[in-house]
Amino acid sequence: MGFEHEDYCKYIDESIFHKKLNSGLDVYVLAKKHFAKKYAFFGTHYGGMNNVFEVDGLGQVEMPQGIAHFLEHQIFEDELESTFEKFEKIGASVNAYTSNGSTVYHIETVDEFDQALKLLMNFVLDAQITDRSVEKEKEVIIQEIKMYEDEPEWLMGTNLMTGMYHNHPVKDDIAGTVESVRSTTKEQLLKCYEYFYNPSNMAVFVFGDVDPDHIFDLVESNQTDAFIQRKTTPKFIMPNEPYGIVRPKTIITKSIAKDSLIVGFKANPDIKKEDRELKLAALRVASDMMFGKSSNAFSRAYEKGWITDSYDMDVQLGDGYAYSVFGNQTDHVDLLHEEIFKTVEWHLNNGFEHEDFLRMKRKLLGRFVASFNSLQSIASNYTFKKMRGFDLFEQVEAFNKLSYDDIQSSVKNFYNLSNSSMSAMIKDKK
Repeated sequence: MGFEHEDYCKYIDESIFHKKLNSGLDVYVLAKKHFAKKYAFFGTHYGGMNNVFEVDGLGQVEMPQGIAHFLEHQIFEDELESTFEKFEKIGASVNAYTSNGSTVYHIETVDEFDQALKLLMNFVLDAQITDRSVEKEKEVIIQEIKMYEDEPEWLMGTNLMTGMYHNHPVKDDIAGTVESVRSTTKEQLLKCYEYFYNPSNMAVFVFGDVDPDHIFDLVESNQTDAFIQRKTTPKFIMPNEPYGIVRPKTIITKSIAKDSLIVGFKANPDIKKEDRELKLAALRVASDMMFGKSSNAFSRAYEKGWITDSYDMDVQLGDGYAYSVFGNQTDHVDLLHEEIFKTVEWHLNNGFEHEDFLRMKRKLLGRFVASFNSLQSIASNYTFKKMRGFDLFEQVEAFNKLSYDDIQSSVKNFYNLSNSSMSAMIKDKK
């Protein structure tokens, strides 16, 4: 076979075959037999927080906030025929997303997969960006921004991130602001397209009942000459970010049915430099042990009526940032804030019960493996994590080899009670 590397995962008894084409484009294929539906993803390592970079011969370049998301919209533009209709004609669907560090275009279909994959590569590699299309799309994106700027969840999340981060663009909205979108030009979009939509910065992922060698040949033959000739990717520049938070709390009032609270703990991003899959697994197990439905913290808050549903939880490790978030709807914001704080403090001082660790490890590992019953879940999760620099199969292995000491040390190195910020939304009493 023509692949260069095979990544085997015993939990699904399947392999991901990987080949780097001569152009520098990475292609990953999971040949999953007896599945009718097939999935393909075409991604670039360029996302919402990659607005400042260094170009050889030009020095530092700064682009408007939200330009990666704007470029995603523009790549779908076709003045002759809707991109979505092209896929619908062959029974396929197409969509895309922009995250902090990547933009990914994806398709799914049962029939005509080769044709769908060709269409995917064609519209991504032949962007039609004009003055007219740019001005038209500005209004579409601005309407999107205005719509969710008033959403409680968006407001709380934004207030939390700006409460934790001084300079890092992880605090900024991926779509940008009304002002940044209005200031974006066709020339800037074309430059970013040229800089970041190149073989060495992109990857293709295919999942389904396919032949890997055929997929490698198909992708190879559908690269354009202009794409192949793009060789250089600028170096992203991240601003210096102080360790400390910006402010300890942000509270706003709004016409809502129930008050809400989220609490964030900002950590040193250097925690992910070594054994990052293991540390991420440890922090996620620890989060469930502290605030999951079987935890003492959940039982206390539920019995006292402070919460009516499970805690919302998240842990994020990225380029220059690391944080965890816990929260819920509540009519007792101050009491729940204190409960979250005291729970983390207790575990920092007292650690975890070994039996609780073993039980939670089995539970989360089982949940992980169960998700592999869905090819769509494998496809989307593998691609999303790979584009973020993580590996889905390695994360499963990390959960499997996780030790009690890993949990204890990861929590102590991650959490600092004085480096926490809260965001709350309170019902307007008027």
